[in-house]
Amino acid sequence: MEDDWVSDDVRAELDEVFAETDALTRPSRRIVLGDDSSDSSAESGGKSDTESRGDSTGPRRPSLLARRVRGLLRRDDSDETDETDETPAKSPAKTPAKPAASRTATTQSSAKTSGASSGASSGGSSGSSSGKKRVVISDDDSGPVPAAAPAGASRFRQRRIAIRRAAGLRRLRWFSVVGIAVAAVLVFLLLLTSPILSIRNVEVEGNVYADPTMLGEVISDLKGEPILTADLHGAETRLESIPWVREASLSTHLPSRVLIQIVERRPIAFYRAVDGFNRVIDRDGRVLDVIQGDPVDYFPIRGTGPNLSAGDTVGQPFLGAAQLINALPADLLARLIAMAVSADGDVSMSLTDEVEVLFGRPNDFQTKLVGVVNEIKKQGSNKYAIIDVSSGEPSVR
Repeated sequence: MEDDWVSDDVRAELDEVFAETDALTRPSRRIVLGDDSSDSSAESGGKSDTESRGDSTGPRRPSLLARRVRGLLRRDDSDETDETDETPAKSPAKTPAKPAASRTATTQSSAKTSGASSGASSGGSSGSSSGKKRVVISDDDSGPVPAAAPAGASRFRQRRIAIRRAAGLRRLRWFSVVGIAVAAVLVFLLLLTSPILSIRNVEVEGNVYADPTMLGEVISDLKGEPILTADLHGAETRLESIPWVREASLSTHLPSRVLIQIVERRPIAFYRAVDGFNRVIDRDGRVLDVIQGDPVDYFPIRGTGPNLSAGDTVGQPFLGAAQLINALPADLLARLIAMAVSADGDVSMSLTDEVEVLFGRPNDFQTKLVGVVNEIKKQGSNKYAIIDVSSGEPSVR
């Protein structure tokens, strides 16, 4: 088309227009197509391009393209002035920003109005549109405004996000529990093998006559063992195998201390064995020690007993004699001099004032002892030398 060709005169006129208005141009980021009503008006006026450029001998007349640009610029300036005049009372800080779609619509309307004004100034009549399109340059690069999502879709999306978040929290909680359990097991295993919780200090309470050699062996075996897995029950059994130990208990005290509490046996009597050595025994007949001399702190059992080692248990009648000594009331125990065992296995007791009590066979000691006590009370200050309860009925001679 001829409108697409631009002569040197038109270029000069464009330079003058832009110089007068100080207008600046930049590449368009958006293209808006509109009906060119000004073109139809120009064509209806019957003016050719040669006439619009003017005669070289007469005054220069602006070309069609120059008039279009000048009208567009004037229209934009008038729109800005109208907007400023219409809202003088509103504060710029309180005026809401015009949306991108509104600015685009305003630009399109300005373009159409400017086209119409240009056609009117050229003397053309407003006829029907010729179908030509106008290309309007706009700096609006905001792009199309997306449509709002439906409310139902938004709620569905929020519900889906909530479900996924809840499932993630459940998985996180499960992984946390498993992680804590695994960490606890690892820490426990590390503590079992760590020297921090090994036994380094062993304390003993209650030992007087217990064999120090056997006690030291148990202590040395405990030291260095992990305090959480040390065999304390086995250590108690070994301690109770010591002749003087009746009961032993072990307790741990973190991080590295073990306390041993010992209850020793109480010796009651001693007897002389076939080998000539004395055996010290307790109420249960357990041989606590083998000694050479006669101890003064224990009651003697007269008679010859078996050769036993420490830790062994003596049988009847020596066991019966020891049990009888343990069962004597305090007043009789204070008068006791010695117990005696015959070759036939009979048990007798020697008291002060040269009184002898015959118990006979080592059985039913409780009934026989009650008879002895009653008979002594019955006799009072009477003189007697023998109380015989071997048949179950007490008799005095």
